[in-house]
Amino acid sequence: MQRLTNRSDKGYALPEEMRHRALERLGRWEDMAEQLECEQADIAAQLEQLRRVGKERSVRFRELFARKLTVSTVLDMLRQSEVQ
Repeated sequence: MQRLTNRSDKGYALPEEMRHRALERLGRWEDMAEQLECEQADIAAQLEQLRRVGKERSVRFRELFARKLTVSTVLDMLRQSEVQ
């Protein structure tokens, strides 16, 4: 990924000519985070449905659970990078 910002001891700087590209990239990252949050909720609902019918040992359950862990890890990394 091509870096758009310059990092220094004082924080980050963005050249004026890169502002539009940086804003577009930020928007796409935010869209991705929202999509991951929706996917996480959908996976949780599917897992709960499988639990209700006793399918905790099924391949589908295990696949969904692995995906839930992956999505959770990515979301945690995104949240840790948020500016407070």
